[in-house]
Amino acid sequence: MPSGRNRRSGASLQVSGAPDKVAQVHVGGRGFLIATVDFWPPDPRLKRYVSGYHRYTLVRDEGDTDSAFRDVFFPAWSNIRFTFDAEPWGVRVGRRAFDPVPACAFFGPTSHAGYVSAGSGILVGVGLTPAGWARLHGGTVALWADRIAPLDQVFPVLAAARDGVRDAQDPAAFFDAVLLGLVERSPPESPAIDAIMSRLLDPAIDRVEGLADGLGLSARQIGRLTRTCFGFTPKLLLRRARFLRAFDAIRTLDRGLWTGAIRDAGYWDGSHFLRDCHLFLDMALGDFMTMERPINRISMRRRDEVLGAPMQSLARPDGA
Repeated sequence: MPSGRNRRSGASLQVSGAPDKVAQVHVGGRGFLIATVDFWPPDPRLKRYVSGYHRYTLVRDEGDTDSAFRDVFFPAWSNIRFTFDAEPWGVRVGRRAFDPVPACAFFGPTSHAGYVSAGSGILVGVGLTPAGWARLHGGTVALWADRIAPLDQVFPVLAAARDGVRDAQDPAAFFDAVLLGLVERSPPESPAIDAIMSRLLDPAIDRVEGLADGLGLSARQIGRLTRTCFGFTPKLLLRRARFLRAFDAIRTLDRGLWTGAIRDAGYWDGSHFLRDCHLFLDMALGDFMTMERPINRISMRRRDEVLGAPMQSLARPDGA
């Protein structure tokens, strides 16, 4: 099982470490999986394009042979993911189910949480920012929104790198080398992308006009740019960002402190926040908060420590 620290302040969850550094995932009866989660930052030259690298390793208890565990991903930007020695696994995003997920997969940007059912195996991935999508692909990412597809349909050159990913002793260094080469050969992206990404994280900006202010773009042009590079309309992006800010603010607070945190995130009252829970989580807040989701909880803590944000869609562009 992979463990230890990577050369650029990466983090690894050790099976022999403290309880907050390991997920023991119960999968039915007395069976369980031990999960280790690694995050690494990209080369500084890639920070505008890559939100980080990740690896999830799940090892099944010898006494369990076929039970599945369930966990969740938050709404996010695009991701490229490879699985190795993995049992078939599936993801539900909104009303769509992807089962099995391809061994080389492209996860488009999501406006719903992704609910996972999986067994043992290794998953290695790359998080792309909207600028990363624009620089490395340049097409309309809205075509892949809330979808999972075989990677060779979206990034054939990266799908062909699967054997290199498997053999890499240092996954982050491998991805850095591949992606830096692609960036150097790609035309520059619009500087407005980073500006919009930063403004989505500002609770004072709650209208499309605020996203467009000072960029020299009309509301229609902003809409075209966000669908092309972010995957969704400006209004949905603003609503998603507000919800994730609020959820992040309350997740470690006592319930009595939620009202102020929700308002600081941009909501007028709690009822709007609770409605958005159904939209983005596909369930009531109370049901979600009582889910075990051990890997999700550990991932948020470790991602925050290593990459500077507990969720991919809350990360700021480099220099913002």
